[in-house]
Amino acid sequence: MERERIESRFSAVVLAGGHSTRMGRDKAFLRVGNDLLIERQLRCLRESGATELLISGRDEVDYSSFAATVVHDEFPQAGPLAGVAAALKASSSHLVFVLAVDMPRMTPAMIGNILSRCKYDGGCVPVDGHGLQPLGAAYPISLLPLAEDLLRIGRYSMQEFVGQAISEGFIQRLQLEQAEHIYFTNMNLPHEWAAISD
Repeated sequence: MERERIESRFSAVVLAGGHSTRMGRDKAFLRVGNDLLIERQLRCLRESGATELLISGRDEVDYSSFAATVVHDEFPQAGPLAGVAAALKASSSHLVFVLAVDMPRMTPAMIGNILSRCKYDGGCVPVDGHGLQPLGAAYPISLLPLAEDLLRIGRYSMQEFVGQAISEGFIQRLQLEQAEHIYFTNMNLPHEWAAISD
């Protein structure tokens, strides 16, 4: 396979390791119709063609019913970047699609659009009116050293991580159309969840 072509085999991770403090309950176990939100996200990733499913989760939560490999942060209290690093380290593929558990409007088609812009050794991060969307994006495992270096020195910002990855040529941007912004809607508060689940 030519290195300039998209990596056809990719891993995917649902980031579900947060404590959902503002929501008041674990967002992964909120319901979307008949499914738990984490089930919905895993199905979305499976339908997009992921050959390996990972859950970045919390030590005290049982995820054994979800048919996915669970990975845990090596850098506690470091936010999503620690979950991304754990997934990059555990992946059996060159590319990992990262999806936050609280983006319930993401679709396999949007994931496919992002992946179509990736190369064998390069990822893709969407950009909308709010800026980078790093929690619905694809990352090459070659970014693991950068992620771990930032985590070791206490710099946990996903924006900084992605910014450096872009500047070093590991990731390209995908400018979203206005109609595509909805796929990256996330929710942190009960009233936001109520609006999404209506």
